[in-house]
Amino acid sequence: MSPVSPGGRQVARAAAPLITMGATWVVRKGMISVYESRTGKPAPLVGSRNGGLITRVAWAASVAAVIALVETLVMRALDEDEPVA
Repeated sequence: MSPVSPGGRQVARAAAPLITMGATWVVRKGMISVYESRTGKPAPLVGSRNGGLITRVAWAASVAAVIALVETLVMRALDEDEPVA
């Protein structure tokens, strides 16, 4: 039995898109910060002219993969039918 009441679970599921957006924003900012602190250069954002095409595509792919993982984990945490590993 879940310790969260059914009404609380419904509120969490309704807020899931906002929770996901917040989590992805934090993760993206964290990735940019870590990249810049480790390399000393600005992150190769897709819209910027920093770095080459391959670097920007690789950066975009890695950010997308991490964000997909975060979204999946948030949705699994909010889904009462699926146990969280």
